[in-house]
Amino acid sequence: MLGSFVQGTLEAVDRHDAELGRRVREALAPETLEAIERSSRIALVPIALDVEVTERLYEIAGAERARSILRENLAAAFHTPILQSFVRMALRLRGRDPAGLFAFASKVWGQLYRDAGTLRYEALGPCEGRLEASALPPELSGHRDYFDGVAATVSALFDLVELDGHAELKAVDAGAGRAIISVVWDAGD
Repeated sequence: MLGSFVQGTLEAVDRHDAELGRRVREALAPETLEAIERSSRIALVPIALDVEVTERLYEIAGAERARSILRENLAAAFHTPILQSFVRMALRLRGRDPAGLFAFASKVWGQLYRDAGTLRYEALGPCEGRLEASALPPELSGHRDYFDGVAATVSALFDLVELDGHAELKAVDAGAGRAIISVVWDAGD
């Protein structure tokens, strides 16, 4: 995974609540914190670092607060150099339609993660669909809180297009190496 996204999660926690950020850092294994702090923002880091950060955030902040922080973090990341070009291209090609934008999920997943399976979108109706992560490595497949966090970050797309919407983790199957996230939104006016 790109180091900037793991670092960005810790920075988002700090922006939300400095004391919470301190507590999350203290709960991380010393080698995890050192690896995150040493990594370049554009370097690939082991996905286990992001999993550990997410799990500690969930343990300390609780699921609801963790989801809010992760959603706000990706909403802010849409304006960073790494994602900004994808966002502009996706909006230019697909407009503000969530279904069209979710079709880019596999490309974004491939840019952020390496050797971490695939992500595919399937439309289930005009304002609903599902994202399926498959061929997940063991470092990811058994972590329900991690994929709940992925669902929270996916919800940031609705903020981008200014529509009411929700993404919710529906299933994690560690044995099959897959996770399913449901997405539903209001078409607006």
